[in-house]
Amino acid sequence: MKIDTTSGDYDFTYVSLGAGVQSSALLVLACTDERVPKPDVAIFADTGDEPPWVYEYVETLTKWAKGYGVEVITAQKGILSEWVVDRANSGKRYISLPLFTSAGRGESTGMLMRQCTGHFKVDPILQKVRELLGYQPRQRVKHRVRAMLGITIDEVQRMKPSRHKWSTNCWPLIDLGLHRDDCLKIMADAGLPEPQKSACVYCPYHSDTYWQWMKDTHPDQFQRAVDFDYAVRDLKTSKDGIKRFLHRTCLPLDEVEFNTTDPRQVDMFAECEGMCGV
Repeated sequence: MKIDTTSGDYDFTYVSLGAGVQSSALLVLACTDERVPKPDVAIFADTGDEPPWVYEYVETLTKWAKGYGVEVITAQKGILSEWVVDRANSGKRYISLPLFTSAGRGESTGMLMRQCTGHFKVDPILQKVRELLGYQPRQRVKHRVRAMLGITIDEVQRMKPSRHKWSTNCWPLIDLGLHRDDCLKIMADAGLPEPQKSACVYCPYHSDTYWQWMKDTHPDQFQRAVDFDYAVRDLKTSKDGIKRFLHRTCLPLDEVEFNTTDPRQVDMFAECEGMCGV
């Protein structure tokens, strides 16, 4: 018997794959567990700014899933950082990130709107689904589509319905009562290595622990984030006088002393797998 939120008649089913812990475990279950519907495809939305370990893990999952007859494909709108920096500075329509802002006194005055998830994760995946089903732009979708999302019961606040009538969001991991730690065991039992966090190199939602880990173990990727942090400081937008930062202290990232001992500090989102926080 199928689990609750995935029951029903659908013409097309896909896994929204971020290559982090939860969505990767969902792909494994969808290939091996009869309680989870087998997808027609798994779709990875590439922002162009993921760290190398995410792309390496996508390749690992692609080879593994192929053995079960499931194809992993990539959807991409473009390079997110270019849509933030280059387009803003050239006066074109740009994408807003949830950057921390300051009026110049050092302390944060808030965060900017987050458009990256919708424009560079959700929309490219849905566009790819339309393409796979043979639809032209703006053509009305007549198929019933099931989107399986990797969210566990410790993240129920991330459950959101689809914005499109033709697509239904489902959460098999929640239906099975699984936590993130259960997903790690699923990956290990499948003989797959443990995934790293899936998110852009410069995501403002990184915890201090993650920033310090990146700085210590992947200094080249940390430098990418530092460079981006400086690039967004004074974007040419209508918000004149507002300084933008990747870190909540509103200090340049390479000057922040990361607090890795505070047990209350966690990543604001565990995985950007297609519906992060939307």
